[in-house]
Amino acid sequence: MKTVKTTFEIEHRLHARLKAMAGRLGVNARDLVAEGLELVLARYDGAGDQQELAARAKAARERLRAGYFDGPADLSETYETRLLIAAQPITPYQP
Repeated sequence: MKTVKTTFEIEHRLHARLKAMAGRLGVNARDLVAEGLELVLARYDGAGDQQELAARAKAARERLRAGYFDGPADLSETYETRLLIAAQPITPYQP
């Protein structure tokens, strides 16, 4: 695998934590930085897809919500009538 040498600045405190963690894990700091870059890139690679999915989900919720309010103005009367009909005693079959 080809590598590229890159220089960047990080805070002293962050560098100290990086070196300490590398020592505890028995790896070098370069490997930890590379792993961190992979994690960050994987997290944001699908960000466009996630934004599109979030927008589609929002639109679906709005359509669903609109569907709830397109029904009869007083749903309680409809349900109350159905419950009363369902509560009527059943007469036994008599031939």
